[in-house]
Amino acid sequence: MNTETVSPLFAVVEDDPYVALLIKYMLTDAHVRVEMFALGSDLLKSPNLPHFQTILLDLSLPDIDGFDLMQQLATRYIGLSILIISGHADATLRAAQMHANGVGLNVRGVLCKPFSKEDLLSLLGLVA
Repeated sequence: MNTETVSPLFAVVEDDPYVALLIKYMLTDAHVRVEMFALGSDLLKSPNLPHFQTILLDLSLPDIDGFDLMQQLATRYIGLSILIISGHADATLRAAQMHANGVGLNVRGVLCKPFSKEDLLSLLGLVA
């Protein structure tokens, strides 16, 4: 019998390579697997989409608006868990959270860039 547990799989949708790498390091340090996407359209094509424990989603992407991406995710997988990340003002983050909840996504929280590793891991229920 195999008692080895598989670490959770997270998706990070972030077009800024520096921020994406920083988030990847924060998550892998917490012993989770991470799949990175610079484009929302690439996330939508991922065969792992239904298997992500949580999707960390930047609102400003070069190919699709974060609000539109949340709508498309909800159409495919009601109850999908997301964490919204943005450098925009708190009002935008609150509007995004309300939108995501309204379309049926499970919002773990919102983070305004820059954020700390502790804040990220806390919202995801992870310990470094």
